[in-house]
Amino acid sequence: MKYFRKSLVLVFLSIFLLASCNNKYSANRNVLSSDIESQDAVNLGQKKPSKIEKKHPYGKAYEVGVTPDDYNMDYDTSRLKDLSSKKSPYYPKDGVRGLYFNTYNISNPDVFNHIMDLLETTDLNTVVVDIKDDWGNITCKFSTKDKDIIYATNAVFDAEEFVKKMHEKKVYLIGRITTFKDSIITEKHPDWGFKRKDGSLWKNSSGEAFMNPFLNDVRDYDIKIAELAAMVGFDEIQFDYIRFPEAFETFEKELNYSKGDFEKANLSGGDMRVMAISSFVQRAREELQNYNIPVGIDVFGYAMQVGRADGIGQDFAEMANQADVMSAMIYPSHWAKYSFDLEKPDLEPYELVKRYLTEEEKIFSKLDHKPQSRPWLQDFTATWIGQGNYMVYDKDAVEAQIKAVRDMGQKEYLIWNASGQYTQGVDY
Repeated sequence: MKYFRKSLVLVFLSIFLLASCNNKYSANRNVLSSDIESQDAVNLGQKKPSKIEKKHPYGKAYEVGVTPDDYNMDYDTSRLKDLSSKKSPYYPKDGVRGLYFNTYNISNPDVFNHIMDLLETTDLNTVVVDIKDDWGNITCKFSTKDKDIIYATNAVFDAEEFVKKMHEKKVYLIGRITTFKDSIITEKHPDWGFKRKDGSLWKNSSGEAFMNPFLNDVRDYDIKIAELAAMVGFDEIQFDYIRFPEAFETFEKELNYSKGDFEKANLSGGDMRVMAISSFVQRAREELQNYNIPVGIDVFGYAMQVGRADGIGQDFAEMANQADVMSAMIYPSHWAKYSFDLEKPDLEPYELVKRYLTEEEKIFSKLDHKPQSRPWLQDFTATWIGQGNYMVYDKDAVEAQIKAVRDMGQKEYLIWNASGQYTQGVDY
């Protein structure tokens, strides 16, 4: 009996010491985790990742199969939802097959009826419309008191009515936002752009201004627009022009501009620009997941070939890893001679698309978070690249690109024609 009591004491003592060690380790682990998260937030130049603390309601029984500890854990919400959990009821089960619908043509009966006819009589199931156009105009009126959004609004269509009409037809609706190219809001906020030494707002040769991606006010502005579109009922947000101006690295020393919170990062100019762009995509995805809406991004296909274009701040793999959907613009006419070993890419639409997607898949397969590939295809004739280098993009040329997508085992694609005059008779 004496030995039994001693054994029992030893057992209780062991349990007490083990519990104390575990509590000490748990406390240290929490401190370390907090330090890492805070440092990550500094490194990314954005807010500390949001947390959801789940508390068990007082006086209620625990659910079967859920341990008590599950009710008290903090959850990092950065990857709380993936694409599959954010798909709206209108997401096509057999994949997105869509086209660009220029917002300014919505009120044009001829173009509108042409687009509607394609959606009703073919296998197309998606349209992409501009919420914020290439100049920075917000093209529909949102219910908001935000003075900047009101200032930039040039409403050319009724968003709620359009969303309702498209959903009645079971059409998946993507809202496109021209992100950092913006000649409208920079009129009101010149400090949101890049200034020359004389204090004037920098514009490119086409008279277009760019917002400064380093600034929180700029990033907040685009995300607010996306959130309003989500609340109206758009099924997906697509960010375009997520970059600094072309050849920015060649003239940025001639400009006056702030790097905002990114000044704290001990990085080269190119790495800092890449961080600014990649972290914007991450933040947009994180904040918009609260609305159950996917985030897609547009990049030129050339970005994949280059890999890391730190002049404009784009790292193809880093951006893709943060997005739900990657829509590379792989129009055959936009490639230089001998790209993918094709002497004149515009003359070989099938081969160009197939070879591009082969290389893209190699990159996506190495990512922690592979996005949905949904390339932009060409339905326009590029006469500007010179006689002998282009061909008329007819039914066969459009179908050749679609066949290449299918032959690569992919189902999703978007088709671009700025005027909305799409080729008749295409088998989508």
